[in-house]
Amino acid sequence: MSSSLARMWKVAMSEEEVGKALQSVVERVNQAAARRPKTLPAVPPRLVAVSKTKPPEMVVEAYRQGHRNFGENYVNELVDKASDPLILASCPEIRWHFIGNLQKNNVNKLLGVPNLFVVETVDSAKLADRVNSSWQRLRGASTQRLKVMVQLNTSGEQNKHGLPPEDTLSTVQHILSHCGALDFLGLMTIGRYGYDLNLGPNPDFQTLLGRRQQLCDGLQMPLEQVELSMGMSTDFDHAIEVGSTNVRVGSVIFGNREYPNSATNTPAPSPEKTAKSMTEEASKKMQHLTVSKP
Repeated sequence: MSSSLARMWKVAMSEEEVGKALQSVVERVNQAAARRPKTLPAVPPRLVAVSKTKPPEMVVEAYRQGHRNFGENYVNELVDKASDPLILASCPEIRWHFIGNLQKNNVNKLLGVPNLFVVETVDSAKLADRVNSSWQRLRGASTQRLKVMVQLNTSGEQNKHGLPPEDTLSTVQHILSHCGALDFLGLMTIGRYGYDLNLGPNPDFQTLLGRRQQLCDGLQMPLEQVELSMGMSTDFDHAIEVGSTNVRVGSVIFGNREYPNSATNTPAPSPEKTAKSMTEEASKKMQHLTVSKP
């Protein structure tokens, strides 16, 4: 393990705090799902616990609480963590989600990760081709396909990865027609950071909903077959309410992230308190929200 990763992983919470915070988030996920309009597909939302910069011991504790889906943003950190002897011994049914920007030269390294469940950030037909060919080589005689999501840049920000929303249909068609080793799971977006829900439903989420509708209309697919990965620590309640089936939550479960040599590091508040305050804030905002049709 690199010394920088070792320094990052020094920041940890107690196992009891992780367990309590995780249970609080699970409750919020279930409550948000119960508030969904009946017109939306009744797909139970999947909670992905994002363990970026956190030590293997915290992943193991969340796993002991019954959690199985975990996400990582960086290939090297995912390789280190997924291959850690403690995780290999303690978490045989773990499902890893890759949720960061994937460069073509890292595809082989990523696809060698034990228990890789899905790559959520395929953002071009060329990247899909590279992932497809690499998976064909790595899986050998196995017929198991690799789950992938197509990432859209719904906010149009230059610093965000993802393909332009108008390219959604053609890219998914390419995967379905030319990437036989891949299993298309759905659409993903990161969206603009810090959107104020008092202004109404998140427009990035509405864009993703709209593109799914167009995709399903164009390919004659039922909506429930196309998952939506949207929503993070600050907005996952709202994301689920409007239709997300996959939310990526890190700091509310594991505490604030801390990076080496960063001037922005501050002591992390108790995740249990953070989850409680965010629940109250989300509840207030939900009172004025209406769900728009995509």
